[in-house]
Parts: sequence; C-alpha cells; structure tokens
Amino acid sequence: MANSREKKTRNVFTEKAALEQEVTALQAKLEEQAAKLADCRREIEDAIVARIKQRDELDALREENRQLRRRLALYELPAQDEPPADAAGVSVEDSPAEPARTREEQEFFDSFRIYVVGGTEKWQKKAAEVFPTMHFLGSEKNFDRSALAQADYVIINTNAVSHACTEKAKNAAPKSASIIMTSNNNLHLLQRKLLETIQ
Repeated sequence: MANSREKKTRNVFTEKAALEQEVTALQAKLEEQAAKLADCRREIEDAIVARIKQRDELDALREENRQLRRRLALYELPAQDEPPADAAGVSVEDSPAEPARTREEQEFFDSFRIYVVGGTEKWQKKAAEVFPTMHFLGSEKNFDRSALAQADYVIINTNAVSHACTEKAKNAAPKSASIIMTSNNNLHLLQRKLLETIQ
C-alpha cells in the first residue's frame, strides 16, 4: 500500500516537473513571437511613415508644378477665342475638329492626370478623341473609386449622371485635386475651363 502511495507521489512530481518544463518552453516561445510581432509592427509603422512622406513630397511637387505653370501661363498662353457658333449664333457643341492648342497647352494636358465622370456615352467617346490623355470612368456610380486616388483634376459632366455618382466622385477625389463641374458638352469650353485653372 505504501509502495503504491509513493509511486503515485513520484508520478505527480514527475508530471509537475514535465508541466513546468512545458510552461517554460511555451513562455520562451511566446516571448519570441512577441518580439517578432513588435518587429513587424515597427516595419509597418516605418512603411506608413515613409508612404506619408512620399505622398507629401509628391503633393508638394505637384503644387510647385502648378505654380510654375501659372507663372508660365502669364507670359505664354494666348487669349482664347470664343467657341465657334452656327448661323443662329448657337455654340457648336459637337464640333468634330479638335480645339487648337499651343505647345504649352498640350504640355498641360500631358502633365496632369485628368479624370472624367459623367456625360453621355457619345460625348465621352468624342471627348476621348479630342483629349486622348484623359481618363474616362463612365456615368455609373459603380466605377472604381481608387482610380481617382492620384487625380490632379476631376471633371464631372452633370449631363446623364446620377447624383450618387457625382457625390462618389467628389468624395473619392484627393483633397489636392481640382474638381470641375460642367453641364456643357462643348469641348472648346471644356478646354478653356481647364486652362483657366493655371492662370
């Protein structure tokens, strides 16, 4: 009976020692994982800080570019003529001819990311021919809002576009972007409206 009790006691101590070793190993493993987690958090924080600095630098460069173009425009942009009119004096909205541009004006359209939301499919197709460097997102509210993340200009043609799509475009555009609202399909007037932003 005594031998049985002693054996049971030895088993308890053996099990206790094994459990203590297991707990010690688990604590060491937990500390190792905690250290790895802390390193990952530091790397993520460093990446976020670097991304913010990069974005701020990019915004500063864009603003500097805008200011330089405004200064250049004071010396080199010619006065814009009125859009052509038909015999009745009405502006020709669907003129097939591309609006005439100076080299500086062409550089303006090539340098900035210009996105267009809204307008009829026919108007967007014609505008894409006249302004091949612009990006057209359609007139439906299901467009990819991340597409506007790097926009310098967002043009919203309120013809054939829902209020929800308009609000989505406004909210998705970065704060640094210029938002231009238009309800006129005249591409000459649209060009003038854009160029006026750098004067």
